[in-house]
Amino acid sequence: MSEIEPHNAKIDVSLEGLEVSLSGAIPEREKWTERAMDRGILEFVALFSGLVFKYGGRVIHGSHPSFTPIILRQARLHSTRTDRPPVTLVMSDLWYADYSADEIQSMTDVAELIVTKKIGNGTDSHAQTRNDSLTAMRKVLIAAQNMMVAVGGKMHEKDGVNPGVAEEMALAERQKIPRYLIGGLGGYSQKLAKELTPIALNNELSMKENIELFSTNDVSSCVNIVFESLCKHYWANKCIRLTSINLSDTQELIHKTIPQKRKVTRPRRPSL
Repeated sequence: MSEIEPHNAKIDVSLEGLEVSLSGAIPEREKWTERAMDRGILEFVALFSGLVFKYGGRVIHGSHPSFTPIILRQARLHSTRTDRPPVTLVMSDLWYADYSADEIQSMTDVAELIVTKKIGNGTDSHAQTRNDSLTAMRKVLIAAQNMMVAVGGKMHEKDGVNPGVAEEMALAERQKIPRYLIGGLGGYSQKLAKELTPIALNNELSMKENIELFSTNDVSSCVNIVFESLCKHYWANKCIRLTSINLSDTQELIHKTIPQKRKVTRPRRPSL
């Protein structure tokens, strides 16, 4: 597969069983290394998630407002699953409480929403409450996935907030979850790519392929490398053989789960 498969073509591959997390966000504007750095990151999210949905996989995401609308749109366009929603969104009650029923409805036409408990008495501007609540959310997020792809990510150098990509990658490593790090598109993922060795990621890419993901800003190349890896794994095993999710281990952190709603309403603003 030398390039992304044509929009209307479909190869004989199934990603059923894949619960892939998209970790990241658009970095702070002052950290951009090129004028339209957000464009490449969002293009990657759109292209990769669209392929996952088209071939029967699911996307798990921590409800960040820069990625969530794109993931939901791609699910609406490409998913053919009928047994369960193609997206699982995980959100801390620290933010969920601020949203109206209509806004939540707008997210759950193609997604189930898991709301985790707020930890602490502060607001989202209180660093300790924010960090503790997001750590609880991320533990549930990790338990709901069996593969991770990290791209972009905020740096949080001066605000006391733990960088999400760093924490999610570390939690996934403890669970031996295969991880793909898209460093060449900037953000915290780029910083992490300078600190990690490819072998630590527990994915099936070669050293050369991982280094390419660490360094290139070619979106199509990044999508191709990861998707081709998944396809090769399927062709070798006739299915994606990944660890089962273990949400039962994090039930004490879950406030409630909102199932997929069938009625579609237009979102008022990007979801958190």
